[in-house]
Amino acid sequence: MDESRLSWVDAHPVASFAIGAYVYTWVVSSPAFFMEESWTPWLLIYLGSFGPPISAAVVTWLQGESVRAWARQIGRWRVGWPWWLAAFGVPVAIVVVTTGLLVVIGGPVDLAQLSASPVLVAVIFVFGLTVSGGLNEEPGWRGFAQPYLNDRYGALTASLIVGVVWAGWHLPYFFIPITPHSSFTPVNQAGWFLGILLLSVILAWAYNNTGSVLVVMVLHAMVNTADVLLPLAPDQLVRDGFIVESAVATVTVTQLTVQAAVVVAVVAYFGRRSLARREIPGSAYVRGGD
Repeated sequence: MDESRLSWVDAHPVASFAIGAYVYTWVVSSPAFFMEESWTPWLLIYLGSFGPPISAAVVTWLQGESVRAWARQIGRWRVGWPWWLAAFGVPVAIVVVTTGLLVVIGGPVDLAQLSASPVLVAVIFVFGLTVSGGLNEEPGWRGFAQPYLNDRYGALTASLIVGVVWAGWHLPYFFIPITPHSSFTPVNQAGWFLGILLLSVILAWAYNNTGSVLVVMVLHAMVNTADVLLPLAPDQLVRDGFIVESAVATVTVTQLTVQAAVVVAVVAYFGRRSLARREIPGSAYVRGGD
């Protein structure tokens, strides 16, 4: 292999990882844009979504580092019960507070919608853990990029950089007609982007404290799952077949405000540069680099 290419990867591991993740995901998933809805485009989207961990593994290998050490983060579960409580509880708390605020301000909620099926919740959680945001994303974003950027930029800035790269990686999904992203209204799109940045800080906080990709996989899956618990009133969000942008904006701004409050609390308590970042025993992924 060309030594100059290897030296570039060594000098720019995060850029190499991001390029690899984008290229793999976009090349594999993009043909779905031209397909009718069936299992084939969904399979391509699913396979393409594994760009982050595949790229992280390849870059780790190209650097001569241990792929096994990187992958071990996925199984690190001994992190202390408070972190498991946070992983399961913080997303639910965000939804509960958001719901309370929406009730107070007269937002589009219907408390009768609270009776979500436990089976549905469990299915969405497992789906999020293994397919949508968990196993297919977190070993790359938090398990690879975050620790490389921590020392150079500080944990907060690093998490925001990861958040921007993470958001950009989703770009094809906004053009593939069968994906939920393609039907986002402008308010949804702006809220989704800001939500990605805020969530990136929260996920970095969990990862930096535990060195566990498994914890952030669960936290990520719970964020996706908890959204189902938000008791929105469909008749106030859609009228005569049209989306009520003001109602969507009310929900979006309220939820973002609560998420931002969590981020502010984390940063205020732990500090901008660390978010309580510390070296995790047995982890080879607390490094510098760009």
